[in-house]
Amino acid sequence: MAELAEHFSKFSELKKPVTYIRNGLGNWYTCLLYPGMEPTNNLSELAIREHVLMRKTIGTFRSEDGAEYYQYIASVFTSWRLQGKDVYDELKKLLVNELCLR
Repeated sequence: MAELAEHFSKFSELKKPVTYIRNGLGNWYTCLLYPGMEPTNNLSELAIREHVLMRKTIGTFRSEDGAEYYQYIASVFTSWRLQGKDVYDELKKLLVNELCLR
C-alpha cells in the first residue's frame, strides 16, 4: 500500500487520496492483528448513544463544567455496567463511603 501511495503521489490531483492513505497506514485492519476485536465501531457507537440522546434531548449542557461533570458521571456508570455491577448499589456505596454516612 505504501508503494502505491508513493507511486501516485506525483499526481497533484491525487494529493488528497494519497494523503488519506498515508495517514491511515498502520491503523487499518487492526482487527486482523488482535483476535476478538470487532472490525466496526458499532460497540463504541452503541456505548455513546445514550449520552448523545441525552445531549440532544436537553439541547446542550448549560456550562462547560456541567458537561465535564456529566462526562465523569456517565463514564463511571458505564464502567460499572460493563463490569456487571448494579449502578444504584455502587452509587449508594460510593456516596456512603465518601460522605461517611454509615
